[in-house]
Amino acid sequence: MKFSEIGEFGFIESIKKECIASLKDVIKGIGDDCAVFGPYSGRVLLFTTDMLIEDIHFLMDKITPYQLGWKAIAVNLSDIAAMGGRPLFILLSLGIPVEMNVELIQDIYKGMKDICEHYTVNVLGGDTVASPDKLIINISLIGDAKEKEVIYRSGARPGDKIYLTGNVGDSSAGLKILKTEISPPNSIGSHFIKVHNEPNPLIETGRIIATSGLAGAMIDLSDGLLSDLGHICKQSGVGATLFRSKIPLSSKLKLLASRVKFNPLDLALSGGEDYILLLTVPEAKTHDLELLFKDKRPSPLYLIGEIREKEGIGMVNDDGSTEEIGVKGFNHFIS
Repeated sequence: MKFSEIGEFGFIESIKKECIASLKDVIKGIGDDCAVFGPYSGRVLLFTTDMLIEDIHFLMDKITPYQLGWKAIAVNLSDIAAMGGRPLFILLSLGIPVEMNVELIQDIYKGMKDICEHYTVNVLGGDTVASPDKLIINISLIGDAKEKEVIYRSGARPGDKIYLTGNVGDSSAGLKILKTEISPPNSIGSHFIKVHNEPNPLIETGRIIATSGLAGAMIDLSDGLLSDLGHICKQSGVGATLFRSKIPLSSKLKLLASRVKFNPLDLALSGGEDYILLLTVPEAKTHDLELLFKDKRPSPLYLIGEIREKEGIGMVNDDGSTEEIGVKGFNHFIS
């Protein structure tokens, strides 16, 4: 079987067995935004890692070195946010083409240092090696949380409501603009590019949700709304229904779609790299959750659907009809 047939997630499933040699201190291994181990004095450690490869995750002529450094750290911080945790320490490794300018790498480090300073994260070390032709960045991040506050993907239950903490689709539009697949009006093009190149992980939002104890499950949107909701459904053994009219689209995305003639919902559902949070909440707790986000602070909050027993994801259309939709999103080796 080829990787193009099995895909990223199929491969992960195929190697999950026998990865844990000892269960001591292991609370969660493969299958969530972070590995979780402990507890130690009532707290657990969260561990996540991400690799970014030139021409796969970023285009060197479409992002500044500073932005690249910022984004490389941001995508890892977003994993910690999805578990309701606090980021602490980073180890970073780079594979650098030998002909690359040192100043470019120093600018990347400037972006990394600035975002780490903003979120009070220490860079403790890592590794630097030569790469044949492409820049490779790998970040390993350790955070922590109170043991009873960690939010997993597996806690969604039938009847829970599904919320998003922001708009979806702007980042995907930014990528399409960078790749010259669409041409935006001059007045709004920079907005989408900035959203794509400079994501802001929702650490504070994740901590507020975790401390409240209201959410059953949570994930950050990196691969796309349908794909990431599918991860929650799979881990929780449930399905979901979304409301088409409730999917939050920015006014700028709607304007862009009307000018360039595309369906903005396609980007919202399957585009990816939004780095907002998707969470499920028991119906009895939704009022308390919405009070937490009164006046859209620290983030906006949108009710977009509900968890159901039946597997798969359905969409309620504007006319009240329901259709089953496939789970689409970014998948290495297939997308």
